[in-house]
Order: sequence, then C-alpha cells, then structure tokens
Amino acid sequence: MAINSVGLEVFSTMLREYLEPHRGVWEVFKENGFKAYFVGGCVRDALLSRSAKDIDITTDANPDDIKRLFDNHYDIGEKFGSLIVDYNNSYYDITTLRTEDGYSNFRHPEILEYTSDIKLDLKRRDFTVNAMAFNFDEGHIDLFGGVTDLSKKSIKVVGDADKRFREDALRMLRAIRFSCELGFSIERGTLEAIKKDSRGIKYVSKERIYSEIKRAVSGDFLENIIYLKQTGLGKMIHPIFKSLNYNNIPKQKDYILRLSHILRKKDIAMTVLGYLKAEKVTLLNVIRVLDGVSAKFSNSLYKIRKLISSAGEANAKRVLILKEMNLEKYEKILKDKDCISLSDLAVDGNDLITTGIEYEGIDIRHILNKLLDEVMKDPSKNKFEILLPMARELKTHL
Repeated sequence: MAINSVGLEVFSTMLREYLEPHRGVWEVFKENGFKAYFVGGCVRDALLSRSAKDIDITTDANPDDIKRLFDNHYDIGEKFGSLIVDYNNSYYDITTLRTEDGYSNFRHPEILEYTSDIKLDLKRRDFTVNAMAFNFDEGHIDLFGGVTDLSKKSIKVVGDADKRFREDALRMLRAIRFSCELGFSIERGTLEAIKKDSRGIKYVSKERIYSEIKRAVSGDFLENIIYLKQTGLGKMIHPIFKSLNYNNIPKQKDYILRLSHILRKKDIAMTVLGYLKAEKVTLLNVIRVLDGVSAKFSNSLYKIRKLISSAGEANAKRVLILKEMNLEKYEKILKDKDCISLSDLAVDGNDLITTGIEYEGIDIRHILNKLLDEVMKDPSKNKFEILLPMARELKTHL
C-alpha cells in the first residue's frame, strides 16, 4: 500500500500488523513495568511496505535492566546504552531512551543522558523519516513530519541541518545512502547544509565512510550517488572522487560490477579502496574486472573461455557487461560446461608422471597450462587419448 494512498488514521493499523510478529519482545518490557517503542527504520519501512532488515527498539529500561530481562544479549555499545538481544530466535537492537549533547569531534556526543521521554529521544535522530516510533499501546508517534516526508519521498534532517551535521558528520553520507536505497530526493535545506558542512566528513573514520558507500552502491536507486559529486562531499572524502564515473551505472544489483564501473580505472580503484580500507576480496575482484575491461578483447569463444579461466565466472561476466558485449557466447560456454580450468582437463599431473613425463613440478604445470590453452581453443580435444600424446610432444620442446 503506497504511503500517499492512505489516511493518517490507518498508519497505526499498518504498523500494528507489520510489527505483530515482534510483539512478544515488546510485551516483555511492558510486563516488567517498562515502556518500549519500535523506532527508526522498521517503522519507516513498515509504512513503505518494505521488508525491514533490522528491528530497533528504544526503551526506558537501562542496559542493566535489559540484561536482566533477556538471557541472550550482546554488547554492541553499552556505553551508549545499546545491546543486541536474541529473543525467540530473532535479533533486536535495543537502546535505552536518551538525549545527547556536547559533540566535539563531528561524530560522538560527550554528554549522554538517559530519559523516559520518547519525544526527547526522537528529537536527537537524524532524518524525519527515521524519527518515528510505534508501540502497541500508544500507536504511531510522528513528531517531525516523517509521514509527510515519506509521501514527498524526501530526506530531511530533524531540526537544524547545520547543527545536526556538525554533531555527526556521517549523517551527510547517510542522507545520500538513504537516497540511493529509497529513491528519495534530499530536501533542499538538507542538501545545502551538506554542501556547506562537507568538510566535516574528514573527521569520520574510513571504515564508517566505506560502510555507507557500500550500502549506497548496493541500493536500488544508484543514480542518486551523483549527490556525492553535486554536494562536494565526495571530493572531501578524497580528491580522486572528482574523477569517478557517476553516469550510466549498471542496473544489475551487483556490488563489484557497479563499483568497477564507478571507479573506472585500476589505479583509481587501488587508491580509493585502499584509502577506505575496503575488504581485500573486494579490491581483488574489482582489479580483476578492470584488468579485463582495459585489455584488448575479441568476442570469440576462445577469448571468453580464457577470460573466465583467468578472472572467474562472475568477474568475466562483469567484464563483458562493462564492455557492452553480448552474453550469448558466455552463457553457451557455461551451459556446455567447457573446460576452463586445470581441474576440468581430462588429464592431471599424476597422469603425466605415471605415463613417463617425469619432470619437475613447474614443468608439469607448464605442460598442463599448454594443454588447457589447446582445449580452450577446441573443447573436443579434452580427451585423455588426445591430451597425453600432446603432453609428450610438449615435453620434447622443454
């Protein structure tokens, strides 16, 4: 059900139905004399009829109370009043209601005080669409126009945008990430504040920046990543962001494919991903893709087999997509289960040794690679009785 197609009176009903499977954890708080509210993304996603990845709860129970109520709990930031609770095989991020003040490092508050007032807790949150709450007694709580901004498809800061971004500079990048995930535009005042305050992103850890960028690049509305360029936030993260490719990003929800398109070149990828401390496997796959994209390439079955052999199936497909090549031959190779690796060969090193080709391991490997190349040219040669004589012939030339 679309948010703009219903009246205000049905929002609590929508939320009640959506969150009913999680009522049990809320009842634990109520039965023990505490208030608790579902808050943030799960409320937003319920009203958008989206699946929520996380169920966040805020409560007037303090961390010690939460530990007492739930046997299975995990500390994720107890000094900030946050615990993960495992209840009935579901995980909940539970945070004590609080107010915050005294931000001095563009990221963390120096003053944190617990409160019993949901209004004060919602007031400290980042965007209006995330500053809504619900519980089964009080219904839907929306103090800052979150529903209005959902209907407008707008990301808008709660309160004064400059102040909120100076409190926590990561919020600027989160605005862009939410835009990429939800397909929302960034409200004009919020956008202008990002432009004005973008320098603050330099105080945020590289790991947190990378986490937000990764989620943005994985979003359904990646065209909104252009906000990184339009606001100047990208170049404040690193000057090389000015050189990224923000246009015609692939629609496929493939993080490595999209990242390879955006980064464009191997040296840029190594600089950006190294600077942001990205996972090594991500860097390795992006480099493989960009190596393939930059290489001269003919769209023959043999060349595609070699590409799959060197880069792997997934990366080979990414290379072909970025080169705007037809995938028909690629798909045929996979369907026919053509030989593309040493393990696919009809002979192995032991076969060569036991039949008299007794050379050092490196020479055996060299012969096997030569055989693989021949088979990739002509898959019909992948037979023991064909490959063994070829191996003997290759031995004479070593």
